[in-house]
Amino acid sequence: MNREGRWLQLGVVLPMLGLLVLVARAEVLLRSGESFRIAIKGYDPRDLLHGHYLQYSFDFDWRGESTCGSRSGGVPVGLESGCCVCLGSDVDSNTLAEARLVACDQVSACDGWLHAASLSPPLRYFVPERYAAELEEALRGRAASLSVTCGPGGEPAIGELYLDGQPWRELLDE
Repeated sequence: MNREGRWLQLGVVLPMLGLLVLVARAEVLLRSGESFRIAIKGYDPRDLLHGHYLQYSFDFDWRGESTCGSRSGGVPVGLESGCCVCLGSDVDSNTLAEARLVACDQVSACDGWLHAASLSPPLRYFVPERYAAELEEALRGRAASLSVTCGPGGEPAIGELYLDGQPWRELLDE
């Protein structure tokens, strides 16, 4: 094989390896951190400019004293870069996590934590095109929540979407 053929092979293999590393990293984050269910609001399953996405913001269940930043309803607002959302232990998969705002250097007392700046709306959850219309109808009048895994650096890894406490795919299959 000539030199140009080897460069071509390298040019094809390297991007594929990079993609595999990104997928593996996301899977490790989803499986290694503490998981919580957090309510969402303000959803719109169709964003015509960006394909089929559910656009949402978290609707935290604020409990206890927050010692950093401020919040408007369920959403942290006007945050300095040093604020984190401290999450309380998830008793079971049907219990939503409790939250409070703390300085990021005080997260050792939390069951899980996320950088508040990474939670600024609008956030997006991908919906496969074949389910978008059904999911849009199923969202009406139902409480929505997401399973969120806290990564080691405070970044959220989004898991399953729940409607009235049930995974959305199971709900649509009924």
